[in-house]
Amino acid sequence: MTITPQQAMKVPFWTEFIKNTVLTILKGSVGFASGNKALLSDALYSAGEAGSLFTHRFHKLGGTGLSEEYSKKMIRTGLFMALIIPLLVLLGGLQLAISAVRVMISAEPEPPHMSALIAAIIAFAIAEIWFQYEWRHTYKDAERSIMNHYFEQHRYAFYTSLLVLIGIIVAMVGKTFDYSFLLYADPVAALVTSGLVIWRSYLLVATQVTRQEEKDSPVDTYDYMETVQRVHGIVTVEHIRARARETGINIDITITVNPRMSVAEAQEVAERSKVLLMGRFEQVSGVQLKVVPYQSDYPYKSNCELAERETNTLLQ
Repeated sequence: MTITPQQAMKVPFWTEFIKNTVLTILKGSVGFASGNKALLSDALYSAGEAGSLFTHRFHKLGGTGLSEEYSKKMIRTGLFMALIIPLLVLLGGLQLAISAVRVMISAEPEPPHMSALIAAIIAFAIAEIWFQYEWRHTYKDAERSIMNHYFEQHRYAFYTSLLVLIGIIVAMVGKTFDYSFLLYADPVAALVTSGLVIWRSYLLVATQVTRQEEKDSPVDTYDYMETVQRVHGIVTVEHIRARARETGINIDITITVNPRMSVAEAQEVAERSKVLLMGRFEQVSGVQLKVVPYQSDYPYKSNCELAERETNTLLQ
């Protein structure tokens, strides 16, 4: 059984999200209680990973069998969270980096508490066992590109947790054997880990901003206009705009029809236009189409004839 990219993104979401949430709570609570900056930085890294998974989930939910209005709300929420969560993590990383520098320039850093070492070991073991299980079961038959992506994500988290664990151990060894210079290993690990958190958060924000600029950029509408103008019943295309979105190209279009045409007939023309656009162009994911009566004096409009007409037309 081969796991498709879509399935690979759905299957591990909850397990990965729960794992990072558990690690964030474990490392964050112990790090806060013991005042260990390195453990807090590692907790912030796990929080950023959980946040990025959650925002990606919102993007995936948008446009997947949901109503158009609800899909747009999901996408907007995902876009907001994709920016605000990395920004919050980045600010937290900056604050921890400043705190680590202050500890390093103090007279002599305090040695890590034993609870910090225990929490770091437990968190490291949980993450590694979890990875081995997912790698051997969920991803064993997945495509190589999916496996490489998952391995890359784990590798950064692995090195970060390992760095924090080494920093805590070295600092405790320095305290035990009275090597005061080794006490700086813990704040150094906190500083480096905070730097990694800041850098990854910056990349997430920059990527999201760049993606939005690209996806909100206008798209050439010549082919779309030419296609719509072939629909029987359309007089002119008054306005058309196409923009690339998260789920594909979105088209806003205003067409004119014979003012003698009934409302039902105009709706049928609009539906045919929408079906033609989305059927001919696979990249088109949505069409917002507005129908208005043609306003020229020739050849469709005659005020006298329209006044005598009893049918339900667009002008009524």
